[in-house]
Amino acid sequence: YLYMWFAFSMLLIGGAMAMVIRLELLMPGLQFVEPQFFNQMTTMHGLIMVFGAIMPAFVGLANIMIPPMIGGPDMALPSMNNWSFWILPFAGTMLLSTMFMEGGGPAFGWTFYAPLSTTFAPDSTDFFIFAIHMLGFSS
Repeated sequence: YLYMWFAFSMLLIGGAMAMVIRLELLMPGLQFVEPQFFNQMTTMHGLIMVFGAIMPAFVGLANIMIPPMIGGPDMALPSMNNWSFWILPFAGTMLLSTMFMEGGGPAFGWTFYAPLSTTFAPDSTDFFIFAIHMLGFSS
């Protein structure tokens, strides 16, 4: 159930970022956040929802559903599953901490398209990409 709790907490964080995005788009013009911060929210929201909420939720559901389906008492490799989970909070914290680094967080969209990610990349981009790799590795 740890995967599900982690996915729920990241869902709340990503949902809060979505609310910042929607709040800014409520009316034309700048109201609440600067354009660079808006782009950071868009980037972080997309990645947190995919790598922090959806993927861990699927793994958590698989951990709950697969052992009874195959007639097993528990997970086949519980220590590997444990390592896989405990990478998640570390990687999620790394991902969120890039917003507070020098130069701000990456603001080039969650797809990392090359013209934006190579030309306008802040110093936190390498840390950001490593965090995404760790989130993917843990699944």
